[in-house]
Amino acid sequence: MRTSFGIALLVALFVATSGAWAGNVTVLNNNFALPSEANGATSAGITDWTYFQTGVYNPTGTTAFPGGVPNGEVQVGWANAGGDFYQVLSGTGDDLAANTTYTLTVDVGLQNIEGLTISPIVDLYAGTTLMGSLTLSSPGGLIPTSGNWDLWTLTVNSANYGGEVGEPLEIYLASATTQTDFANVSLNATSNVPEPAMFMLVGVGLLGLVTRRRFAK
Repeated sequence: MRTSFGIALLVALFVATSGAWAGNVTVLNNNFALPSEANGATSAGITDWTYFQTGVYNPTGTTAFPGGVPNGEVQVGWANAGGDFYQVLSGTGDDLAANTTYTLTVDVGLQNIEGLTISPIVDLYAGTTLMGSLTLSSPGGLIPTSGNWDLWTLTVNSANYGGEVGEPLEIYLASATTQTDFANVSLNATSNVPEPAMFMLVGVGLLGLVTRRRFAK
């Protein structure tokens, strides 16, 4: 009975720790702090991003976002109608990994301007393949109230894109209408495969239980 219980416990431990490792994928200038602008100032261009009709904005001292920028950040990235900016993630380990869940989050803001409407686009690519997209019509594509922010979350499982494993990941942000503001871009990767160390731990545990049962006889 003890042996059976021990085996069940190890199996439960194995299941609970599957997908054991997780970590953030490096996104350069993810808080749009560069180029640095004075309070209330804006500029075209975003460091470390490829851009078109976009830039950075420091809303400090303005009424654009009375509550400030989420996470205590100072600047935001903006995109005018038809504007976009993207970043191909080229760091070590930043290519699409097999059996991994990716979670892309970004704060989307609507400036406190009467009558202003926004139409954001948040995409995640592997090479040239679009793996997931958020728009106002998508689940998770929330519309912030005037002067506020909403957190958009896009989740993709690479198991659905086996042919793209090894391709570089790319984050794409855009605005279909008027100006949209973005802040705090983050990409998290969580493996859906247990770590080799966990296999070893379970194996050693099972071996110990079998040996103990043998001596008990």
